Amino acid sequence: MNRKIMKFIMKILSLIVFVIVAFGVLHVCNTLYKQANIVKVTVPEGYTYEEVGKTLEKSGLVTQKDFINEVENWSDNNYWFLKGLPNDKHKLDGFLFPATYSFQKDTTSKAIISKMLDTFEFNMKHNKDYITKNNLNIRNVVIEASLVEKEAGKDVDRTKIASVIQNRLKIKMPLQIDATIIYIIGDKKKLYNKDLAVKSPYNTYLNKGLPPSPICNPGTKSINAAVHPAKTNYIFYVLDSKTNEHVFAKTRSEERRVG
Repeated sequence: MNRKIMKFIMKILSLIVFVIVAFGVLHVCNTLYKQANIVKVTVPEGYTYEEVGKTLEKSGLVTQKDFINEVENWSDNNYWFLKGLPNDKHKLDGFLFPATYSFQKDTTSKAIISKMLDTFEFNMKHNKDYITKNNLNIRNVVIEASLVEKEAGKDVDRTKIASVIQNRLKIKMPLQIDATIIYIIGDKKKLYNKDLAVKSPYNTYLNKGLPPSPICNPGTKSINAAVHPAKTNYIFYVLDSKTNEHVFAKTRSEERRVG
């Protein structure tokens, strides 16, 4: 092999090595850039979509206004749990799954919502067959779960509160859940009779049945409780402020005694 051919081969090899090294450096730089631009954000259980938007804005991702606008005008119905729901601003209520997420800084509101819906779908895999087999209405399940999420102080209460909701629905008794009043008027340390009389379809003191949509985005434990409520005869419950657990009762008089 003559010297010219050897030089040519060496040049080709050098070029190949240069390209490989350059590609490796570029890949490392790109990875470091992506890592530096990742934002981690935690969406707690029990947040409304407005609160989710506020959390995202504080984290430096998207503005609350943009997120709310995207939520209220969502049009992607390809998710099984969104099929047949009214196209109103509450369509995604209850389905924006609470979790810790990692997003690129330039992620759009639409992409964030899609990720949250995907996460809801993933976490519902173990319940989907049961819901379908038993002809449960997924929207009603999530509405009940949202009530449980807001009412339960501790995990031990979740399935029992779910059973009270089911038992009241069966006897067509108003649910009388304080969390629905707070959803309407905002957070208050104490509710008064005038608060319980506020006119709204979400007022479960005035209206029988479930509220028209979830009052928050519940977590897995509350959803599981709504899907599999405890089997009880309880109709009433009252919070024990000392233990932060609820005491349950079958009658009003029994509730007054334990309360």
